[in-house]
Amino acid sequence: MATALDKFADAKPSWDYPVIIESHINGVRSKEMNPNTPISYEEIADDAIRCWEAGAGAIHAHNTSFDLLENDAYKDYMRSWDKVLEKHPNITWYPTTCNNLRLLPEQSGLGHVPMLRSGANVKIACVDTGISLFSSHTDEEGYIRGREYGFNYDRVASQVKMCNELDMPMIFGIYEPGYARLAMHYVNQGMSRQGSMWDFYLIGDYGLTALEPIGTCGMKPTLESLYYYLDMIEEAKVKHPWYISIWGQGALDDTTVLRRAIELGGHIKTGLELFYDPARNPTNLELLQQAQEIAKDVGRPIATHDEARALYSIR
Repeated sequence: MATALDKFADAKPSWDYPVIIESHINGVRSKEMNPNTPISYEEIADDAIRCWEAGAGAIHAHNTSFDLLENDAYKDYMRSWDKVLEKHPNITWYPTTCNNLRLLPEQSGLGHVPMLRSGANVKIACVDTGISLFSSHTDEEGYIRGREYGFNYDRVASQVKMCNELDMPMIFGIYEPGYARLAMHYVNQGMSRQGSMWDFYLIGDYGLTALEPIGTCGMKPTLESLYYYLDMIEEAKVKHPWYISIWGQGALDDTTVLRRAIELGGHIKTGLELFYDPARNPTNLELLQQAQEIAKDVGRPIATHDEARALYSIR
């Protein structure tokens, strides 16, 4: 019996834009997970510069503490980004959100973004449209432990409102299919700016934070998961570009999924924020170059910095 996903499986390679490959250089992952993870101010700055100069279409970075909010978060970012911006003042980059567990009811989690927009060339913002459970380990009795991450309706609304007021494109982080449905509301109501984009999280056995294979959220890194998301966004009244990011894949060879996304016109997010395999310790540069090689093998051009800015609608 045919399904709506068959058309994606049968589709021939086709694209109308060069592929953008972003480098997501750090996150909540530690040097215990990979000693090449940039943690210090100097390491963050050096990796950002290295990946930008190697052709990343944009850099996504955390500061040194997810717990810092608003002005404190801004000042911490700038201890790395002053160095980056001195060398590349027009670099395309964007920060993360803040720890939702530390927010007051009136805080959105993006209080640092307007400051970085004014002082650090940030023209894009993340909007994570939902709440997920992040597994981290199992206890002595075998029960999964972890924490809650994400934003409720009020905080998502305040983030979308802020982006509209600042005329900033939004990156809709789609951790689960329900996130796409919530983001779809704002897209279909004309409440997303030109240059906004879908980021489909495909999540492997190690999830987003775990050191053991107990991932419990998201859709697995398979072609079927990719096709399902593509089917969902066909309902969108505004056609934003889409990306995939593959998280905590372990020993899974993600080449097939990355290749198919590139063939179907999607874009790629890669880097040590996403990657975890206990048997491998690549660098951010190596992960970027691997994705670039897949694009070259497909035959799809890699976007220049100017071409990427055009897709993000950065002026």
